[in-house]
Amino acid sequence: MVAPDPLPLVGIVVPVYNDWSRLQLCLQAMARQTYPSERLRVRVVDNGSTDWPSQPSFPLPLEVIVHRHPGSYGARNQAALDWDVDVLAFTDADCQPDPDWIAAGVVALQWRAQPPKLVAGRIVLEPQAPGYPSPGEQLDQILGFDQARTVRRAGFGVTANLLVSQACFQNLEGFHRRTHSGGDREFCHRAVAAGAQLLFAGAAVVRHPARDWSELVRKQRRIVGGRLSLAGDHPFARLKVLAQSLRPLISESVRVGRYQPLGWRRRGLLLSLVWRLRLAVLLEWIRLQHQSRTPLR
Repeated sequence: MVAPDPLPLVGIVVPVYNDWSRLQLCLQAMARQTYPSERLRVRVVDNGSTDWPSQPSFPLPLEVIVHRHPGSYGARNQAALDWDVDVLAFTDADCQPDPDWIAAGVVALQWRAQPPKLVAGRIVLEPQAPGYPSPGEQLDQILGFDQARTVRRAGFGVTANLLVSQACFQNLEGFHRRTHSGGDREFCHRAVAAGAQLLFAGAAVVRHPARDWSELVRKQRRIVGGRLSLAGDHPFARLKVLAQSLRPLISESVRVGRYQPLGWRRRGLLLSLVWRLRLAVLLEWIRLQHQSRTPLR
């Protein structure tokens, strides 16, 4: 009788930059995973934080790696490349995975299958006051982190909830190191072009705090900076980034307009925020045309 294959050894990668308190909540959630703890490894990558205590303690065994160069994708690469695990699971320090996150993700991944797969799990956005989101938080709930839609329409999954076999990640040499944002899109597109399959797994859930207005603006500015980093200095490529960054204005307005639970006053407020958000994107693109200006991290 042939013995069944052992469960894959899963390495969880969590980059963090100045988010000590939410990192603790993330790690507490990881300690509650139903996946066998002996088949789990965790690496936290400190990307230059200044808010850690002098003697940090953690709710589960893990390895801390220091990556001082700004950029979460380079930090993820330092943890994930050449790591002796079978599967890589990426999430962020401000996320809290559900107990079955890894178990459901591994089932969907079929890590020995060919062609290799990428699994993008579901991300649930939760406001600070349950049931009473601020306008920014509600806009984020409507527009942000819809992994099923992102996989279906944009062909990638965000690294807040992404699983891939270590062999596939290694063969592709990891994420693009130069960008502070958009590295997940670039990696997934490159992996699919190389023959990998991208899947959405609704049962693999992480929970993410809905962003308030200032965080929404900062995120969109960071995305523009990441896209310009990938585009380089070619004028046409940089104009293409501007078009890509402004294009969601219509679709986002439609999604807000069709969101049933909104009253007319709230709907009008959120629509005005959509337009203000894209104006912030335009201003950030203009700011970054000067060579001396650095993208947000």
